[in-house]
Amino acid sequence: MLATDSDLDDCPDLAKSAPTLLRDFSSQLNRAIALESDPDVTSLTFEIEPFQHSPQLIDPILEDTVISVCRAFLATRKRWQCRVLYVLVKIRGAKTVSRFFPNDVALLERILCEIEDSEGENGQWEDRYVLLIWLSVLVLTPFNLSSIRTDLTDWMYALTRKYMCAPGREREAAASVLARFLLRADTLSVYLPKYIKDSNVTSTSSVFAILGTIATIAALFTLGSPRDLEPFLPQIAGVLAKVNSSPSTSTNAHLRKLLCKSNYRLALCTLALSTSEVPESVETCIGELMTTALADKDTLVRYTASKAFSRVTQALTKVDTENVFVPEIIDNLFASSFPEDSTGDSKIADRWHGGLLALAELLRRHVLALPEYAAKLLKVTRGGLRFEIRKTTHAIGANVRDAACYVAWSLFRHYRGLCNGGSATTRLVQDTLSELMLVACFDREVNNRRAAAAAVQECIGRHPEAVKDLETGIALVQSLDYFSIGSRTYAFLEVSRRTFKLGVAKDMADFLIKRVICSWDIEIRRLGGKALALLACDGENYGEYGLQLLDLAEKLPAGKILDEKHGYLYALGEILDIVPCNDPAISTLHRRLHDIFNGMQFPAHQELILYDAALRVIGPAASLFGINSLDIPQTYMKILTGALSRTGEDSFTTALQTSCCLAASKLPKGLVDPHAWIDSGKAGRCSFILALGSLRPRVDVSIVKAICKLASATQTEYDISVRLASVRALDALLSSDGDGISDTTLDKQQILEALAFGLQDYTMLPSRGDIGSHLRLASIHAITSHAPHLLPSCESSNEIIILTNLVRMSLEKMDKLRLESLRSLRVIVPLLSIEIGEIQQIIVASESANDDIPTYNHGRYFAHMIHLCGNTNISCSRAAILGLAACVGGGTGESVVRAARDAVMNFLASSEKAEVDRFVATAVELFVAKAEPVHGTAHPTPPKRDFEVAELLGLLFESNVLAEEAPSLYIQIYNKATRLYTLAVKTNSPQRVGVAIGLFTGIFSAVNASVKVREAATRKVVGVLVGDMRVARQVASDALFLLASENGADEVEEILGEVEWATCNDEKTLKNAEKRICESLLRTA
Repeated sequence: MLATDSDLDDCPDLAKSAPTLLRDFSSQLNRAIALESDPDVTSLTFEIEPFQHSPQLIDPILEDTVISVCRAFLATRKRWQCRVLYVLVKIRGAKTVSRFFPNDVALLERILCEIEDSEGENGQWEDRYVLLIWLSVLVLTPFNLSSIRTDLTDWMYALTRKYMCAPGREREAAASVLARFLLRADTLSVYLPKYIKDSNVTSTSSVFAILGTIATIAALFTLGSPRDLEPFLPQIAGVLAKVNSSPSTSTNAHLRKLLCKSNYRLALCTLALSTSEVPESVETCIGELMTTALADKDTLVRYTASKAFSRVTQALTKVDTENVFVPEIIDNLFASSFPEDSTGDSKIADRWHGGLLALAELLRRHVLALPEYAAKLLKVTRGGLRFEIRKTTHAIGANVRDAACYVAWSLFRHYRGLCNGGSATTRLVQDTLSELMLVACFDREVNNRRAAAAAVQECIGRHPEAVKDLETGIALVQSLDYFSIGSRTYAFLEVSRRTFKLGVAKDMADFLIKRVICSWDIEIRRLGGKALALLACDGENYGEYGLQLLDLAEKLPAGKILDEKHGYLYALGEILDIVPCNDPAISTLHRRLHDIFNGMQFPAHQELILYDAALRVIGPAASLFGINSLDIPQTYMKILTGALSRTGEDSFTTALQTSCCLAASKLPKGLVDPHAWIDSGKAGRCSFILALGSLRPRVDVSIVKAICKLASATQTEYDISVRLASVRALDALLSSDGDGISDTTLDKQQILEALAFGLQDYTMLPSRGDIGSHLRLASIHAITSHAPHLLPSCESSNEIIILTNLVRMSLEKMDKLRLESLRSLRVIVPLLSIEIGEIQQIIVASESANDDIPTYNHGRYFAHMIHLCGNTNISCSRAAILGLAACVGGGTGESVVRAARDAVMNFLASSEKAEVDRFVATAVELFVAKAEPVHGTAHPTPPKRDFEVAELLGLLFESNVLAEEAPSLYIQIYNKATRLYTLAVKTNSPQRVGVAIGLFTGIFSAVNASVKVREAATRKVVGVLVGDMRVARQVASDALFLLASENGADEVEEILGEVEWATCNDEKTLKNAEKRICESLLRTA
């Protein structure tokens, strides 16, 4: 077994299921090898595809699998076996898998022939890639290749050279084969000079050919010894120089990476052969790495260059005995990679990133001498931790901060005694630790927060002198938990508070004010404002922080620097929200705030962001200071009205609506004109209506009635957004908490009618689907929250409407609706005055069996709730069956459909006959009833609802509970099914045709159905066979097979003889239909 136990801990879920998955894969593979036909490789390897992220888990079966597949390929030469090997290579890697390839020397010619054969019509690149990997093992044979076959060397060289220009992965495998071939003792002196000569890179060379050449050279340095390559180093250097000057190099990051790798390996090889002096070529390589590669525009190249720079510098320490050259290189690195001015473009960030990566790699290899470079190194690290270049809508520098964390981690991990070098070094380490804490708490990127936390843990674990005592260090490490800082909100608001209380992070508030709350990202500014308010609360520095923010906001030019203005004002609002009323420093802010708002401009492209900040201040300011001047409330009201006029439905303006409501609730009585807000709401500005809910102590009965009227409006009168805002406003008005509307203001009956109206809203839009579900959810929430206050005075008619709609939604296909409806039923059922039959017992049973109502356990849920369908209350039964039909006829997922169907079948099989009869009678009544107008509209019931009930009826036919009904009933079902069938054909819906066919099949199988109706139903099914819908034809042929099998072939055969097959213009379909019908009749006979 190749994997270690620590590897398995990284993927516990997959590790638990790995034995089963691997066992299934092995058994399927063995069966496929034994069969003569080729299996589907995708299906065969499906079991091991999940192991790509944890490849070590397939190690227990890897060796046996590779050997068995290779043996099968050698015996049968089937290409699917190569593709299985490719999947194994893709998961585990070519280096690991190739260890188990058969290496018999007799296979060398065989594999060469197979590679040539794979170029044919049936060959794929995966076949050639795997065979070339196999060849890279066979080429290591210890025998002279000429002794196997005289022309074998020429054959192998020509074959591998051919794939050096391939655009696919064959090029990578061919480069490995060619490098091993060229380094053989019997080919080195002849074929390596030939290869160098053939690798003539020109300006017109293909980029794939150049990639193949450079990959081969890199492999030569990896596999070969300096002594073997010494005679050819000048020629190889010439090839690399030509590649460097090629036009393709500047546009291909992968090519530049390979070139960097080859150049530094050439330098290492030259140094290994040098005795005393540093060769000039090595100096050139160091210069190229420092000036070009470390500042490359692609991160991939910079990572490679940093490793190359550190390895070459480490090798130089063995040659530079006088310790002159290496310090000069390091000084030049500091001078060239970290410019003082970091306000430029992305090239500055690239240079910083590359330089920091190089420093981290040097630290890992103990090349930097400390404490000589300690001060300079820690200064650069702190600069990297705060690096950021602001752009208009984003910032550059996250990768630089990540690299700075890597430098700190390498320093703290690989060097001991940093705090023993004197107070100056200790202070520098503590300052760096403080910067790392700020990054761990407040960086926007989660990988930077976690990288900084890892560096802090290394510092405290290996240099405990950096903190005042061990207890503080342990608490700090526990605060910076990997998962805790993974959540941005938790890191900003909770982890930062714990760190602040420990006193380790210096100037945290200053960092928040100068860096975080003026970030380019609005969410970061909001979180920064909240974090600053919490720090002010912990340190009781409300006035200090508030005045500082206000000073910064006042100094900003009008109409400019939007991010800073928003951040300062928003953070000030957060502080004012928690400040004590008696704080003397805060009392001077009120007039200054008014002056800022009075002169604030709201340009079109910035208005929403500025309104967000202004409203965050207005709410707590009005509450904290009171209104003692006539012009101040008018200024606040102007801003509030402007914000309400511009809010919409996107996520940002939804948050702005909340701020508007908060600000409105703080303004004094008499300042707001509710009637004007109602008129604005009628005009489509639903934010005004929503904000009315925050005016709880200041509304009269006319306003409540106006809101109820809007909530009860039809979709032709007002948009659903207006109705939704009205329901939410009523919910807020009812949430008075003792200081709201008096009972004399409330017309509870009218409010209940409005909320009950919302329960019946099924508004559908083609682009957004069931948008009425938002209104239904809001109505459910309002009724549930205020049921004890509203229901005691509710009329029985409204109680029935509320109950039946909640019952229906408790069995609907939307998970959230089912959950909220059942919760509501549990609250309101004990409060109802009407006779509700067995609903009380059913709800109580669902409580005991489903305390947490897990919506993912659909089967358990439906098993309890389906009994509502057979309840003695007819209106509840109808509503429940309509909801259940929506799930049976296509719920939100396969699990919902399956659970609903299983629940129906179990209910029909296990319930008492009287309950089943009520269920069946109600379902049939709903199906055959005439279309009724949808609630609130003049449109008839949508066909979708009819098809959902038809699907449920088909399930009843399958259960044989509709087999012995009155003959007239089958005529009604047939007539309605015919209309649905015609509609399905017109709309070209095969699924709906299948639903109608299910009803026709059930009618034919019914015992009490008349012969005429049974024949008509069968003719409908047969007629689908000559239709244009392929899926529907398949369903019809399956139905005919079932009819002929269960009821005899004579009647079906007679009807088939009357079909006009000439109308079927699809010859293939006709043959398939004839074949299936013949099979049906033969099996029946």
